[in-house]
Amino acid sequence: MTSANPLVRERDVDFLLYEVHDAASLCDLPSFADHDRETFDLFLSSATRLSREHLYPRFKEMDEEGATLVDGRIRAPSAMAGLWSQLRDLGLINASRPFEVGGGQLPATISTMAYLMLMAGNGAAVGYALLTSGAAHLIESFGDDALRRAFMAKMYDGEWSGTMALTEPDAGSSLGDLTSRAAPVAGRDGVYRIRGSKIFISGGDHDLCDNVVHLVLARRAGDPPGSAGISLFVVPRLRPAGGDLEAEALEFNDVHTSQMIHKIGWRGLPSLGISFGEQDDCYGWLVGEARHGLRYMFQMMNEARILVGANATATAAAAYHESLAYARERRQGRRLGERGGEPAPLIDHADVRRMLLRQKAIVEGSMSLLVEAARASDLAEHARDAAERERAGLLLGLFTPIAKTFPAERGYEATSLALQIHGGYGYSSEYLPELWLRDQRLNAIHEGTTGIQSLDLLGRKVVA
Repeated sequence: MTSANPLVRERDVDFLLYEVHDAASLCDLPSFADHDRETFDLFLSSATRLSREHLYPRFKEMDEEGATLVDGRIRAPSAMAGLWSQLRDLGLINASRPFEVGGGQLPATISTMAYLMLMAGNGAAVGYALLTSGAAHLIESFGDDALRRAFMAKMYDGEWSGTMALTEPDAGSSLGDLTSRAAPVAGRDGVYRIRGSKIFISGGDHDLCDNVVHLVLARRAGDPPGSAGISLFVVPRLRPAGGDLEAEALEFNDVHTSQMIHKIGWRGLPSLGISFGEQDDCYGWLVGEARHGLRYMFQMMNEARILVGANATATAAAAYHESLAYARERRQGRRLGERGGEPAPLIDHADVRRMLLRQKAIVEGSMSLLVEAARASDLAEHARDAAERERAGLLLGLFTPIAKTFPAERGYEATSLALQIHGGYGYSSEYLPELWLRDQRLNAIHEGTTGIQSLDLLGRKVVA
C-alpha cells in the first residue's frame, strides 16, 4: 500500500466539474441557489480528507477481517463502527436530499463525485451508507407520511440503515419470477404478513445501528404473475410495537439472517440470505400503490447503477495511482539501447508507460461520463423548463446503462493493468492490486449484468 496514494486527484475533479461540465452553473437553478462553488468544494474536500485519512487506511484490514456471522447476527468489521459514525457526521446519507427532510440539497453532480472519492478509499465501508440512502429515498418518494415519519428520518440520519431486498435463490435478473408473498393483516390497512427468502442482500444485517429497514419486493395473493404483479414493502428487522407506526418501542419482526455469502471481494460489506416470516409474524407496510413495486424499485436500482459506475471508476483510479507510484519507485532493467549503468525505473519502459496511459484514459473518461450522467439527473429533476427536464430525463435514461457498464468493464481492465505493472508482487496478497481486482469484478455483475444493461440500452433507449 502506497501511503501517499491520492486515490483521486483534486485537480482532475476540479477540471471535470468546473471547466468541462460547468457544475457551478447549477447554482443558478432555484433548488441549488443556497449553494456556490465554495460549499461544493467544502463537501468535496471533507469527503477527500475522510477517504484518505480514515477509509483508505482501513481498507485492507476490513477485507482481511471481513464480516462474521455469530449466533444468527452479523458483526461488521471492527473498524466500521468508527467509520459509520464519521460517514454520518459527513452528512453522506442525505447529501443530495432536500433541506425539508434534513438533507444537504447538493446537486447529484457534486454528491456523485464525493461518493466516488470516498469509494476510492474503501468501497465496502461506504456501501452501508449508500444503500441506506437509496432505501430512504424510496420511502421519501413513494411512501405516505406515516411511513416517512416512522422510518425515513432515522435512516437519513444513520440511526437506522437500509437495504433493497430483491433477489431470490431462483429469481435473480428475472424478478418477475419471485415467490415472496404478502398476505393482508386483518383490520390493518396497508399492513401485510411477509413470507419469503431473499439472497445477496448487501448490508442486510450488522451491529452498527439498532435497526435495518428492508425494501422488499413481494407479490400479494391474487395479483398477476410476472413483474406486473409485484408490490413494494417496508420490512424492518425491528418493527414498531404492535405494528403501530406511531409506537416508539420496537419489537422483533421475524426477520432472520439465514446465511452469509462467502465472497471473493467486498468482504467488509456482508452479503446475506435473509428469511422473512419463518414464524408467520413478519409485518410489511405497502409502499405507494399495489403492483407498482418494480417501477418504484427502479428509482433505487438506477441510482445504484450510477453508483456502481462510480465505484468501478474509483477502484480503477486508486489502482492507477498505486501502480503509477510503484512504476516510479521500482527499478528493473535498463532503458532501451543502454548497456550497463543503474537499473531504470519501470516507468521508463515503453510498455509500462502504455499500460499507465491506458489506465489514466479509462479513469478520466469514466469520471467525465459519470459527471455528465449526474448533471443530467440534476437537470431532469430541477431544470426550470419542462422541455429541458424532459430532454435531460431522456439523456439520463440513455446514460445510465453506459455509465454503469463502461466503467465496470474497462475499470476491470485498468485494475488488471495495475496488477500487471506490479509483476509477481501484484499477484501476492501483500500488495493491493489483487484486492482491487477482486472487488472490481463484481461491478459487471451486480445491479444488472453487462448483458442486462446492453438489452436495456438497445431495447428501451435506442430502438424504443
